[in-house]
Amino acid sequence: MQLTVLVDNNSNVAHFLCAEPALSFCIEDGYRKILFDCGYSDAFIKNAYQLGIDLSDVTDIVLSHGHIDHTGGLGRLQSLYLKISRVGFPICVKRITAHPNIMHQLEDDSLANKSLPQLCDLFETSFTAHPRYLTDNILFLGEIPVTDKTRYRHRDDSSLVYTSESGLVIISGCSHSGLINIAEYAKKVANDNRIRAIIGGIYIGNNHENDIKEIGEYLRNENVECIYPCHCCDLDTKLLLSRYVPVKDVYSGLAITF
Repeated sequence: MQLTVLVDNNSNVAHFLCAEPALSFCIEDGYRKILFDCGYSDAFIKNAYQLGIDLSDVTDIVLSHGHIDHTGGLGRLQSLYLKISRVGFPICVKRITAHPNIMHQLEDDSLANKSLPQLCDLFETSFTAHPRYLTDNILFLGEIPVTDKTRYRHRDDSSLVYTSESGLVIISGCSHSGLINIAEYAKKVANDNRIRAIIGGIYIGNNHENDIKEIGEYLRNENVECIYPCHCCDLDTKLLLSRYVPVKDVYSGLAITF
């Protein structure tokens, strides 16, 4: 599996790509090309062009949750596809996979996206709260069971899991369901107790150090090889997590092969 970070909060001098407080990954596994989240604007589209990544042959779009920094660019992507189709180039139908409650945001949620764009017939939607394999190796987790309903309130939050021969690679948007909850559910659904790596946002609310210690000790006890925290994960969190598990840098344009 090849994962390329199309947009993240951080950029890198080696790439000269756009950065924004948002997230979008391009994941390639065999003949399937999955767009995981669409950022906030068209920055991920511009970066894909600079990286030589063709978004016209994306087969699947996965939305981790309904926050606008993960769904805001979907309308821009549709506009791109419509322009391409108008000049005579064929565009395959894209399947959008997300939780059914993706637009049911909390009233006090400043990042809430009130509605997805009116989608054209280039898209088909598949809203499910149940786990589903998108490819032979990539699993959409659906709704993540949580143990603390007051601490983790985002029912629509989901993640992807890549089932590699050497263990699971968890791909998260913001981990609003709680990283430990996500990891435990991934192990159960994939029937594999080995967590190889985690990449994505790791949102930590208040009670910073206590939460990070709990997560860090869990990752160390699980013998996780490394993590790639990004997007909503600040520098202090990364530094504290690095006491427990190797932490890798993430930025727009980063390409990783698992």
